[in-house]
This record gives sequence, structure tokens and C-alpha cells, in this order.
Amino acid sequence: MIVSNFHQEPPSVLNQPTLEIILQAVLEIPDPQERAAYLDESCGGDQALRAELESLIAAHFADETFMETLADPLWLEVRSEREGDTIGRYKLLRQIGEGGFGTVFLAEQSHPVKRQVALKVIKPGMDSKEISARFEAERQALAMMDHPHIAKVHDAGTSEGGRPYFVMELVMGVPITKYGAENQLNLRQRLELFTGVCAAVQHAHQKGIIHRDLKPPNILISLHDGKPMVKVIDFGIAKAIGMELTEKTVFTQFGRMIGTPQYMSPEQAELNALDVDTRSDIYSLGVILYELLTGKTPLDGDQLRGAAYAEMQRLIREQTPLKPSTKLAEAHEQLGLSKVSPRALRGDLDWIVLKALEKDPARRYESAGAMAEDLFRFLQHKPVEARPPSMTYLMLRFTRRHRGPVFAGAALFLALILGAVGTTIGMKRALDAKDELLAKNEELDRQKLALVDYKERLSGLLESNQKMLGEISRMNTSEAKLPTEFEALRKENQALLDTVKNEVANQERYAGEIEKLRHANARLEKLVMESKDIDAAVELVRAGLFDNSITALTANERGQFYLDGKLIPFPTLLKAFTTPPEDDTREKTMPRWLKVTLPAGAKPTDAVFQFRLRQIAAAADQIGLRHQLFPEQGEKSDH
Repeated sequence: MIVSNFHQEPPSVLNQPTLEIILQAVLEIPDPQERAAYLDESCGGDQALRAELESLIAAHFADETFMETLADPLWLEVRSEREGDTIGRYKLLRQIGEGGFGTVFLAEQSHPVKRQVALKVIKPGMDSKEISARFEAERQALAMMDHPHIAKVHDAGTSEGGRPYFVMELVMGVPITKYGAENQLNLRQRLELFTGVCAAVQHAHQKGIIHRDLKPPNILISLHDGKPMVKVIDFGIAKAIGMELTEKTVFTQFGRMIGTPQYMSPEQAELNALDVDTRSDIYSLGVILYELLTGKTPLDGDQLRGAAYAEMQRLIREQTPLKPSTKLAEAHEQLGLSKVSPRALRGDLDWIVLKALEKDPARRYESAGAMAEDLFRFLQHKPVEARPPSMTYLMLRFTRRHRGPVFAGAALFLALILGAVGTTIGMKRALDAKDELLAKNEELDRQKLALVDYKERLSGLLESNQKMLGEISRMNTSEAKLPTEFEALRKENQALLDTVKNEVANQERYAGEIEKLRHANARLEKLVMESKDIDAAVELVRAGLFDNSITALTANERGQFYLDGKLIPFPTLLKAFTTPPEDDTREKTMPRWLKVTLPAGAKPTDAVFQFRLRQIAAAADQIGLRHQLFPEQGEKSDH
């Protein structure tokens, strides 16, 4: 997880206003008054953060208060690792990186194989409970993954000073955005590199790991056999889904952001980001792709760093970015991106990036793999899934950003027009309803008269036929001696037969109309599923789930689910399972069952399916829907 040009940025740049960065910086300030002034500026009135920092600083100095002059703080008494030292079987050659709480060395492994590796060790004085837990969580997260685009963990242990360390694959590279600019990559080359990033993130998500700090410095490009290779590094603030990475508790200060503001999703910028999931990493991928294509991030870094904490959150949540093509066109000459033109970004590629950057997580790509698939479709000149937002959605976004003025203006407008048009609209609706009712009554009367006429004519025809049969039986069968009335009766009968045929033809026409209506209904369902109205989509899915006594779902190789052949977004599917069907009469006679069909050879315990299937199984258990997904879960999975 090493970058050859790694340098430590000022605390105001990285992860502001996280505790680790502020603590690291303040411990390096020798003068007590300067330390106090730095704390005042960094905490920005956050008394809880200030109190926690003061307690941590006090614990690292020999005296109980950090405001007095101290000759030797405790953390200086512990000798830090340096070049030439040996930790276990690793000799430290030189320092190549430094973060908020860890130092990274280029090291040489002596046995069982001789090779160069990267060794990361906690800095002296930084081994608090929270930092130690995060350090252990990062090691466990990397150890769980096995992907060519993610740095591997080789070993772990504790130094002679008692500080934990772990050994990783050595990655000597540069950030993906810098590599693209320095090597003047064309559009295809940039997108092909980025799809490797998506593959790495997809693998991490399938292992249940959310990175939470995806940014160019954590996505390095190195050369292997002359070809660029992507490596995703630094899982220092990664979050596990549905499991614990370590037995230690990771303490996170309530009301403190975790991550880098320029690349942070709106939900991650909340004071207590409890609902952060894999879609938060999708947003960060969108920011990185935006920067890779335009040279700039969607939100201006200087503006974010100069803003107050609440204003920074508002900008992340509400400020809508320019289209990448527009951003690139504004400064195309200055950015040195001669291989990428604004025209190449217009259209599909604009919408792919903006779909990943949606403020609402439900409107983003469902997975990193889905985003990569759309990029492959773009490169192959095929239609992409990303589409421009509807006018309704844009109006709702505008209303959210300007609620006060919009609501006030709407109220005034309604007050002016309701009095003028209310009566007119009411009268028009009443007259239209009356005309429609009269027309329906006339049609019913006409149909009744026609039925009476048909009945009388058929009765008369039947009586005439009976008489005619009696006459024919008493006469010869010679055609010349048949009564003249027979031809008239034959014509009458043929006319009635033609009428019946016409009715049959009408029925066939009606069947065609019904088929058209079915197609229209299918298109309507698709529009509902793709719309912003989550509740409507959930109700539509719930109706299909509980239409029969067996709820049948089908999964594909990527862990996506289909209902009646239609792809259902997983959040919508899971929400549809939260409420049982109303007035369920089937449950009284026979129990309902859930059946999930996986691809050939797949198992519910496979990594790509297990997490989502367990969520579905838990939701099914809650509403009494029986299944056999994981028999060990309890009685509801038994026959």
C-alpha cells in the first residue's frame, strides 16, 4: 500500500476534522500556547472533540496537563523504529510513507524467502484503543481479500516495543489520476484502468468490506511487464458488513466524520453515518472517475476546506456537480488533457458518472460491478443503463435545495389561482361526468334493445323452422316442390350467422387490445421500478412477491435477483419483504414458502450470495415466510 511520492499533507487537508490527524499534528507542536491555538482552530467550537483531544494529549505527556511546559513527553521516551532496525525477520531499509497513526517502511524479508515488502507499524504514542482497533481491522480486512488489484497481507506481529505491525505486498506506484495525466492516457485507456478499480471494490464488497476512503492516493498504478496494474490500498477505516473484523472494539467519536470530504458520500458526511453501505463506495468511485476524466473533483477542495463544518456537510449533501463534459470544457487547455476531449464525454459517459454521484443512494449503481458493466457497454458502443434524470426529479431536487422560497411561492400562487379556477374546474368535472354517464346509459339501452330484437327474431326463426320441417316431411324432397318461404328463412338464418361471426371478430379484436394493455402495464411497471417513488416500487414488488403461495426468486451470477423475469433492485426487494401480505387467506389453508433459484452449481453460502440471502432469509422469518435457504437458522426452515 505504498506510493513512491507519498507525503504527509497538512491536517486541514486529510480527513478533516478527524481526531487522529489533529492529534498527530498537535503532538508535533512544541509550544503549549501554539498547541492551544491550533486546537481552537481545528475543533471549531466542537467541545466534545476538544475534550477528547485534551484527554488523549494528556495521556501522552508526562504531566497530567498539556497546557504546562513539558520537557519530555512520554511518547518521546519510546524509541521509534528507524532505518536499519530489524523487526522479526524484516530489516527496515527506509521510510517510504507516513499517515496519521502509522509509519510505512520499505523492508527486506530474510526468510523463508528473500524479498522486499512494505511494513506498517503504529507510531510511538499512537497505540490508543481506537487506533489499535483500526490498525487490527485494516490488517484483517486485507487478509480476507485475495484479488490481483488489492494489496496482499503477508505477515503480522508485534515489535519489541509492543506495537503491532503487519507486512504487505510492496506497491511502488503513483495515484491513478496522476498516472493518467503524466502519461497522457486517452479515454479508453483511462476507463480500462478504472474498471480494474471497480473489480477490486466489487471483490471487497463481496467479502463484506466497505472501504470508506476511496481516493486517488489509495489507488496506485505500477508497471508489471510494462503494463499498468491497479492496486487499491489503505483499508484503515474500512467497515465490515454483518460481521466483526476484530475482537477489539473500534471506537468512533459520535458526531465526527470518517473519510476525506472531497470523495465522501452525502450519507457518510452525516454526524452519525449509521446507514453507510456499499453504495457509499460507489459515490467515491464516481468522484474518482470524474477527476480521472476532467482533472478536477466535483466539489472544489479549497471551498470544502475553507468552509465551516456544517457548511461542508451541506455542500456535500446538496451541491449538484457540473457534467464532466462541461467541467472539462471550462479548463481543457490548462489541464493538459489533450487526449480527452469534452465531446467524448457528452451523453452516455456524463450520465454514467452522474449516476454514480447521485445524492440519493437508491439512484446510484447497485454495485461496482454494475458500474463497470456500463463502462464496458460504453466502450463497445452499446446502450448504457444510466439515463438523464427526469424533469420531475430535477424539480424535486430544486425544491429540496430551496424549500423555504419554493413553498412560500407555491402557497402564494395557489392562493391566487384556487379562488379563480376552483368553481370552473368543479363545474367542468361535473358536466363531463354527466355527459359520460348519459353516453354510457344510451349505450346500455341500445345493447338491451339489440338483445331483445335478437331474441325475438331467433324465437320466430325457430318457430318457422319447426313449421317448415313439418311441411317438408309431408312433401317430396324435390327441390322444385320446396316452399318458397324456405329461401327467405335461409337468408334470415344466414344474416343471424353473420351477426354471430361479427361478434366473434369483435371478441378477437378485444383480445388484441387486452394484449396491448398487458404490454403497456409491463412498461408502466418498469417505469415505476426506475422512478424515484420508492414506496410505489416497493408496493409493486410486494404485489408480485405474494401473488402465489410460493414466492419464487431467481439470482444471477452477480448476486442480483429477478422476480417473474424482472430485475429487482436489492434495497427495494428487501423493503418489500418487511410487511406481510394483507388479508392473507392462503396462509389459513396452506403455508407460504420462499424459493430462491441460484445459478447452476452455486450455493447459498457462496460469498457472492451469502450476505444478501441471509438478509432475505431474516426478513422472510420476520413475516412467517418459510424457506430452506439456511436450515441451521431455525424451525421456520424445516418442512
